[in-house]
Amino acid sequence: MPRGTWGPRRLTLLLVVIVAASVLSACGSSSDTSSSSNAQTLLKQTFGGGHSVKSGVLDLGLTLTPTGSSTLTSPITLSIHGPFQSRGSGTLPASDFTLSITALSHHGSFGVVSTGSAGYVTLPGASYQLPQAQFQKLESSFSSVDSSAGSSGGSGLSGLGINPLDWVKNPTVVGTENVGGADTTHIHGDVNVAALLGDLNKFLARESKSSATTSKLPTTITPATQSKISREIENATLDVWTGSSDKTLRKLTLSMTVPVTGKISTTLGGLSSAGIGISLQYSDLNQTQAISTPSNIRPYSQFQAKLQSLVGGLEGSLGQSGLGSTGSSSSGSSAASPGTASTPSSGTVSKYSQCIESAGSDVTKMQKCASLLDGGQ
Repeated sequence: MPRGTWGPRRLTLLLVVIVAASVLSACGSSSDTSSSSNAQTLLKQTFGGGHSVKSGVLDLGLTLTPTGSSTLTSPITLSIHGPFQSRGSGTLPASDFTLSITALSHHGSFGVVSTGSAGYVTLPGASYQLPQAQFQKLESSFSSVDSSAGSSGGSGLSGLGINPLDWVKNPTVVGTENVGGADTTHIHGDVNVAALLGDLNKFLARESKSSATTSKLPTTITPATQSKISREIENATLDVWTGSSDKTLRKLTLSMTVPVTGKISTTLGGLSSAGIGISLQYSDLNQTQAISTPSNIRPYSQFQAKLQSLVGGLEGSLGQSGLGSTGSSSSGSSAASPGTASTPSSGTVSKYSQCIESAGSDVTKMQKCASLLDGGQ
């Protein structure tokens, strides 16, 4: 996680974009479709038409499960949970999400609140307002996604260039289950990885033009890289739970296994494979959700410092685990190891955070705090 590429503000914005796209992925006009036990027909009804999704509770998760590593001994997880309430087409929904990450025995979380007209990040006891200019860029970016989805008659996912109908193979109906308070039909299928990567390319091309994430995301996956990834990924599957009565998406999981060999395996403590799981679920669908403006609002720069502390802590753990080192270091050497050379010590990060906190809204004092990071290794 190099700081030059993923600064706190850009990371926060990108996460909000991802969440907003997920929330509105099914928004549109209501649709009456006939019931069918055919898996392909059910998938077309779920992803091919508009469905009324105005509010609910979203759960979005990403899990990386390592196998064979002596240093990566537990899953790495990123989760997003919370209520959302639509404010109409072309606008960000009101939402109150909690973003959590667990990695290398470290856990961190913070809130992201949108009232529709302003955005905030929250920590226990304090909230920080997103700069209005950045919030307006975010809203403009998402408005274009919503507009393209409406013009194509599809979902917000299709507006992003992502269409599961193009890469699901051999779908079958597994059975019926209750998900998020609704009766659903569970469909399981294999994934055509090459077609999935083609959709991902469309998404990257679109996001590269977005003012909210300008030039900081990869803009394409080369054909050679796509071919290599397609050959190496194993057991790629997709599971979909669609409403039995309304064919509206209630839950989706995508899973795959990536074999790891050679230098990467050695560097990561003998890692032999990594399981990747992505999940999305809606609960309490179309039940009114109350979203309120946070209290005790402080300058956003203070949150940036706190988030940087979290990132620094994770990077420090990577260095201490040997994951940040590409070479050997001599025992007894006073030089910093490669994994920690660019990361402030935990004591330095703590002093920096305290300095920022004490500075309050005084920008000059905040700038002076930077000297703690420059000379506090």
